Amino acid sequence: MAIACLSFLAASCSGTISPTSSDNPTSITDANGKYCPVGSEELALNLANVTLTRVPNIPLMYQGYNNIEGPVWHDGALYYSNMGSHPPDKQGFVLTNQTTIWRWVEGEAPQIWMNDSIAGTNGLALDSRGNLLVARQLDGSLSIIDWATQEITPIASGYNNKRFNAPNDLTVAHDDRVYFTDPNWNTPSNISVDSIQGGGKPGSTAPGQRIYTITADGNVSTTAVTELVPALRDKPNGIILSLDQQQLIVGGLRGLWAFDLEAGEVSNPQQLLNSPIDGLGKDCSGNIYVTTTRALINRTDGQVVVILDKNYREVGQLTVQGIHIVTNIAFGGEDGKTVFVTGLTDPMDGEDARQCGDATCLNAGIYAAKLNVQGFPF
Repeated sequence: MAIACLSFLAASCSGTISPTSSDNPTSITDANGKYCPVGSEELALNLANVTLTRVPNIPLMYQGYNNIEGPVWHDGALYYSNMGSHPPDKQGFVLTNQTTIWRWVEGEAPQIWMNDSIAGTNGLALDSRGNLLVARQLDGSLSIIDWATQEITPIASGYNNKRFNAPNDLTVAHDDRVYFTDPNWNTPSNISVDSIQGGGKPGSTAPGQRIYTITADGNVSTTAVTELVPALRDKPNGIILSLDQQQLIVGGLRGLWAFDLEAGEVSNPQQLLNSPIDGLGKDCSGNIYVTTTRALINRTDGQVVVILDKNYREVGQLTVQGIHIVTNIAFGGEDGKTVFVTGLTDPMDGEDARQCGDATCLNAGIYAAKLNVQGFPF
């Protein structure tokens, strides 16, 4: 069966043939047994002539976006959260827990899939059955959203009778155990009460900023991540499992760490990077993709995706031109080899943002590149 390339990346695509499912069994090392062909873990990533290109038809900040997060590829479309979903006008970037979920199909303009009074999401992911799992900062929950009806079903909303702070990012294991970060970026205590729609009251959130785990049957517990690495108590953010699921990788303002993982218990932390990071992605060769957010610290542009191999050695970078901060990453496209990178706008005055051009403004947007390896859709 011939696989079509995304047209705006066609120049970098080759005429490859995808085997049928009968002669392309999946590897037991991928997250849900369906993303990675057998042998793909042995492929070497080739970054020669790879360039991230802005995805057409997706608006920039002054056209309505502030911060694009949580990309996930599902059923031929890219879904993503747009945080702070109203144009900032002259207010600059407005901290808000109101979020729309958008849906983009190649060749079409993106459409709002779920509006901001309902969604309130940051990170998006898929479980083993293809359900949409969301980190929902609006009400401090981990929830499932039904693809057909958009009905929201909370999996967990708090710990020890306190709502979670603002669930940010999540990752899902083979057995549908979910791990997620819970920073206090958008908690009821540090955003305008007027912007809280069903979000709780100041002081009602769980103490501390932690990494939690939820089993498939809904049992919630804390991990020892922040006890082992106190630096991760400060805005924990991106989280992902290694390809073999034997390590949990967590990042935040203070850096990136890998932890040995067994039956939901973490140990033996290893620092991988000491710069601020946001989102994490991985490919079927075991490479980890890290979106850097150093602009949060020193106001320089965070335009780099750092790539670490399965042994956590840096093997390359992808540079994004035109985004103030790169926020997250996911793979998609018909063959799973297109990497999508999302971004956050420069918090400039809204009028300045509307008047400047694509070449000079640092705008929220989505960028993509074709790689030679498949990757995970969240």
